[in-house]
Amino acid sequence: MRGTDSLRDALLDRLAAQWITLGVAITGPADETLVDPEALVAATALAGRDEPRVYEGALDWCARYGTALNVARLKAVAREIGGDPRDLEEFAALVAGAGGPRWPVAGGLVLPHKVRGKVRLPDLRSPALLAWRLRSVFGVAARADILAVLVATPDRAYPLADLARHTRSTKRNVTLAVRALTMAGVVEVDRAGNEQRVRLTPDAGFRDWLGHAPARLVDWTARYAVVAAVLGFDAAVSPVVRAIEARALVERLLPVIRRADLPVPDTTKLGEAFGAAFDAWRKALVAAVRP
Repeated sequence: MRGTDSLRDALLDRLAAQWITLGVAITGPADETLVDPEALVAATALAGRDEPRVYEGALDWCARYGTALNVARLKAVAREIGGDPRDLEEFAALVAGAGGPRWPVAGGLVLPHKVRGKVRLPDLRSPALLAWRLRSVFGVAARADILAVLVATPDRAYPLADLARHTRSTKRNVTLAVRALTMAGVVEVDRAGNEQRVRLTPDAGFRDWLGHAPARLVDWTARYAVVAAVLGFDAAVSPVVRAIEARALVERLLPVIRRADLPVPDTTKLGEAFGAAFDAWRKALVAAVRP
């Protein structure tokens, strides 16, 4: 993620909004969507250097609350988003140097860093902080993340494979977690042939404890992956070559774009005309990413 433009600005504004939601003392609006801690850390490590207030605030939060992160999931999410893995390694080394947890992604490296002390503990009953709240109760594992997905979409039942995709967990781990949650009575499983569909329990008491659902469930890993790929797109000098390369990029990204519920480019435009369609889609992407 290099360079400066409106898409990068929108990304940094979104990262800032999510860190504000997590309690970092940055001026600006908070995010009302469900915050994905690993996606936020990975995207910040890759792009946050361009905005010191975001990067420094993220380091402060991770030094204090970094044990709330699932390190295995962080590595998987970072790979999916893309970028230079050394950026995450350096970020993790700075977190360790600030007195925070020593994540294996740093490879044992520790870089001295002094925190600013501008992080407060927010009210974890906030709908956007549901994932963090559930991890505080159920631990940093698949169970908390599965519940976060189900609470954010309370009227939907998910196949195990879909839950594995949403949580970035293995299907085996999801199966074991669902089994435990079913035994505890907090989820129910419907069977249709060989398929199992998981839904949140209708028990009113448990739902009351969960509180309000987040305003939206967004696949932030997928969104950040699309943004990273577009920011990394090197425009060719020739408009024709640029259009060809832009189409190849979009065709590769289409499954991720749809999974992220982002605007879809107009692929009906052919030849050099696709260059203009790509630019129009990029503007729509800015609007979708900006908080």
